[in-house]
This record gives sequence, C-alpha cells and structure tokens, in this order.
Amino acid sequence: MSTCPTNLEADKTTDADSRLMVALYALAAARESVSRNELLQLADASPDEAGQAIDRLLQLKVLTGKPGDPVRLVPVAPATAFTQLLLPAIRELRERQTTINEVSAQLVDLLPVYEKSVMKDVREHSLHRLDNVDAVRLTVSELSARATREILVSQPGGPRPEPVLKEATDRAVGVLERGVRTRTLYQYTAQFHQPTVDHVSLLVEHGAEVRVVTQVFMQLIVFDREVALVELVGNPKGALLIRDLSVIHFLIGAFERAWDKALPFPPAYEREQMLFSSEEMKTAIVELLVEGYDDKVVAKRLGISLRTFQRHLAAVLRRIGAHNRLHAGYLLRDLGILHEKRAQQ
Repeated sequence: MSTCPTNLEADKTTDADSRLMVALYALAAARESVSRNELLQLADASPDEAGQAIDRLLQLKVLTGKPGDPVRLVPVAPATAFTQLLLPAIRELRERQTTINEVSAQLVDLLPVYEKSVMKDVREHSLHRLDNVDAVRLTVSELSARATREILVSQPGGPRPEPVLKEATDRAVGVLERGVRTRTLYQYTAQFHQPTVDHVSLLVEHGAEVRVVTQVFMQLIVFDREVALVELVGNPKGALLIRDLSVIHFLIGAFERAWDKALPFPPAYEREQMLFSSEEMKTAIVELLVEGYDDKVVAKRLGISLRTFQRHLAAVLRRIGAHNRLHAGYLLRDLGILHEKRAQQ
C-alpha cells in the first residue's frame, strides 16, 4: 500500500476529483473492508486518478488500515475522522489566539506609558533629531496613524527602492481609507519608473492627489499642518521633526507654490505631458545655469543622473546657439532669453 500525506493542507481539487472521492468512499462504506487494488478496479477513473483519490481519503482518515490486516481498508465515520484530524489543530489555534489576546492587552497597557514619556518629550521640543532609518519609520508610522485631516509629501530625487514603495503603499492606503487627504509631489524622473507608476496609480484609486514637478525644494512630510519631517543635512537616513508652527507655515507655503506649478502624475505614457515635462526640464536647466551651479549640483537638484542632465544641456545649447556652457551663460544673461522663456510660460 502506498504512503499517503499526513499534513492537513488540502490539495486543490476539481469537482470531478471530489465526485471520485465520494464514489470511492461510498464503495468502501458498502463493504466491511476493501483492498486498494479492489477500489482501483471498481473506480470509474484512471488508476492514477483513483490512486490520488484513495490517498486523499486516507489523509482525511475516513479510510484506514484494518487492524491486523493493513492491506485491507475499512471506512471510518467522518465525525470520528473530524475528531482525530482537526481537533488538535483547533486546540492549537485557540491557544495561539489566547496568546495573541494576552500580548495585545499587554501592549495596550504599555501604550500610555510610552505616550507620557517618549512622545511627551518629542512634543515638548519644537525640533527633534531622528538620526536613523528605524526612528524615522517609527515616527512616520505613528504620525500617519494619528493624522485626521491632511498629509503633504514632497519626494525629491529619482525612483525609490521597491521595498520602500511597498511600505509606503500599505501605510498610505490605510491613511486614505480613513478619509485623510493626501497630496504628493514627485520629480520628473519618477514618472518613468514603473513600480513608482504602479504605486501612484493605486494611491490615486484610493483618492490621493499626486503631481510631478521639475524641481522639488526638499524632502518633506507635513501632518495635519501641525508637525513636519524634513531631511537632515549630511544624513539622508535621518530626519528633523518640527513642531514650530511658524516654520511649518513656511514649509507649507513652499509646498503650495511647488504644487501650483506641478502637473498631474501621468498614469501612463502621455506624449503631450511628456513633451511639456521635457520642456520644463530644459527651462529649469536654463534657470540653474544662470545661477551658476555646476553640472553635478544641477543634476542632483533636478533628480536626474549626470548623463541625463548633460543630454538636456546639449539640447539647450543647440537651441540657443551657444558654443559652450560659458557662452550659454552670456546669452542667457545679456540677451534676455530666460526672460522670454518665463514670459512664454
């Protein structure tokens, strides 16, 4: 007799498989005992199909070997099989649920202690440094859970890693489902990263507003216009938590100005918007050239690679008839080309 599986995992069965199991069980139940070969011969199915059905009946313990003659199989009442097969698993689940309830109750008891100590200290300081990723994630999760009205997000730079996007997606969907308004700014290059596009599409389906801009002033999250997180200078993995309302008012104003200039984040390739975004990128390059920034700084501010920046720069130089970067600066300052571009906008 072949060995049958002993775990409780149910294989995926079709209606035909189920009917075959029922038919074989009926044949066995009509006899005092039956051998596996007899069932295979009586089955209205191929030997392989019938063999799998018999194995499943053995696994469900409604067939078992006859005491003293294991080659013969005897039927077992389903109620008896239930007791033998499932009661241990049900007992284990109940024990796990009891453990979950006890741990949850203990954590709930500890929450007020945390609120009165750690979070109280944070609230009493208008500025608080978070020097590592774990501290930032914990703070973002807590502030997101507390938000009731609005969250503003400015996300500079290129696309974020997929695990970071997954964490942000789960958190943002929960916020949106509570009815909290969410507005997010991404930079130009993010619209060409498919995981980011998928992330944005899902959030928009849940009611988020997402736009794309050429330049983003800083990495920023504002919760309910009462508390904000900005990037730490020299420590991209940390953040500065701000509760000073005057500073937050300034940050919101900067965000709103960028938001007014932004375009809706395209859910798919839209030629007209892509062309307009490309023109916006070239205009931003012109503005930064006039201000005298070097190539690496400009590329970083625009959230693009140095190679991509140099490709846009070459197009700008051709368009204005400049021989080199220095010549371009002269033309832009003294011939008023930048002013004309702004007037056209």
